[in-house]
Formats: sequence, structure tokens, C-alpha cells
Amino acid sequence: MQDYVDELSGALTERYKLYLQTFMIDVWNDKRAIGFRFGYSLRHDSKLHTRVFKIGAADAITSAERLAIIDAMFAEIEDHLDETIAASLVELN
Repeated sequence: MQDYVDELSGALTERYKLYLQTFMIDVWNDKRAIGFRFGYSLRHDSKLHTRVFKIGAADAITSAERLAIIDAMFAEIEDHLDETIAASLVELN
């Protein structure tokens, strides 16, 4: 699972490389939940933005189901990045 997270993290960092100064993600996994803690800073302000998501995964017992949850969480992270970048661009103008 960590290899998959690393792959998605690398792709996300590449996609947002014009905006991101730093990006980090920590994922934990147990029988009841999958947790994501991520942080990033944008190049223009260097302010650290952090967020934690914890998803109940008691029903996601197969590896494929857990990977689907990870995909959904990365979509949420992208949405969060998009909102922050859009707000900062409005602020700069």
C-alpha cells in the first residue's frame, strides 16, 4: 500500500510542481481505518498548510477496496490544493 501512496504522491507533486514548495504525506492503516495526514507549502508564501483525514475502513477488507479509498483521498487532497491555490491567486491579484 505504501508503494501505491508514494506513486500517487509523486504524480501529485509533479502535477503541482509550479505551485508547491513542499509536500508531505503520512498514511496509516489498521483494520478499522485509513488515516492521511498531509502538509504542503506554496512557493509564493511558504506557509505550511496541514490537514488530517481519517476514513473508517472496517468494510474495506480487500486490498482493492483499500486502494479505492486511497484514490478517493488523493482526489480530496487535490481538491484541497486547488482551493488553496485559487484563493492565493485571487489574493495576489
